Amino acid sequence: MKNIVLLSVAILSLTFSLSFSAPAQERKPEEVKVKSKGGKLIVRDKSKPVRKAIEAWYAQNSAAFKQKDVAAILALRTEDFHTVLPDGTTNTRADMQAYTVRLLGMIEQFLSMEFEIGTIDVQGDLASAEVTQKTVRKQRLPDGQVHEVDARAVQRETWKKTADGWQLYRVDTIRDLGIWVDGNLFRRPQ
Repeated sequence: MKNIVLLSVAILSLTFSLSFSAPAQERKPEEVKVKSKGGKLIVRDKSKPVRKAIEAWYAQNSAAFKQKDVAAILALRTEDFHTVLPDGTTNTRADMQAYTVRLLGMIEQFLSMEFEIGTIDVQGDLASAEVTQKTVRKQRLPDGQVHEVDARAVQRETWKKTADGWQLYRVDTIRDLGIWVDGNLFRRPQ
């Protein structure tokens, strides 16, 4: 009985405090888990704020790529953004800017962009996850013709929490899942 009363009081006080800390439309009951363990009240935030922020980041990044807006793409990356290729080569932010300009110059239109974010590991101001990505686009290839290109990869992406929100800081552990051109396998997965 004592635990039921304690839990009821805790839930009421939590509900009261949450009503002042966040508007009702921002915090839902399923976003907070309250339990009593060993006489202690444990409250956990289940709203997954980092995942939601990174999903919003992907929406902005996809929009910037579809608009071919290199400045908007770079604004979503830290000043020390870099990639580490499978051979160990490190590409700086400037290298990636040049690569992005070249790539966007070949793309006529993005047909689809899909991203599957794995488990997010948060360590201080860094958050990392394995991300599976698939893009389908109309792209001009060296033969001068526009082809449908389906490219897939898995890579670890690390974001850094900044004053402007989460920004992409590092990409590494890149694994190519293959490239198809006009439905035909062009490059096998590595």
